[in-house]
Amino acid sequence: MTTEESLKTLEKRVFELEAHEGIRDAIASYSWAVDTEDWKLMEDTFTKNAVCENRWRQKNYIGNKVIADFFKQPRTRFKFSNRMSNLNERIHISGKKARAGSYFLVTYTIDGESRIGWGYYNWELRYEDSKWKISRLILEPTLMSTIERGWGMETNRVLEAPVLPKQQQRRKA
Repeated sequence: MTTEESLKTLEKRVFELEAHEGIRDAIASYSWAVDTEDWKLMEDTFTKNAVCENRWRQKNYIGNKVIADFFKQPRTRFKFSNRMSNLNERIHISGKKARAGSYFLVTYTIDGESRIGWGYYNWELRYEDSKWKISRLILEPTLMSTIERGWGMETNRVLEAPVLPKQQQRRKA
């Protein structure tokens, strides 16, 4: 292998290693933004035209500001009593685009009732403005339950998504 070929190979490997870390940082920034209610960080973590496909709510949120507003609105009754966690990321890079999958684990409260949830995140990311940003997020819960109800059941594992303040306003109208 020539010196030039070795250098190109090394540059590609360094880019991919840095990409893995940048992608993990983007995914962690999403969770950190949710946990700390840092909506500016949430907006900066997503591309301007990002899509969040929330299969629990069966709704898509389009645009980084709309996504941040979605996470902002439930804070009056849908509070996190612990933290959002992303686990076991699998990352596949193709140039300046990437796909990743991870598990999520979340504990939270609704009107003082302890709840737990987990499932899958599917991520699409793009490298833009010298950093990795989320361009698509698919949230697929496999369990959303109360502590009393438990999590060992084989059916009806995902409770209905709680009504959000904006939904309550629409229902009253």
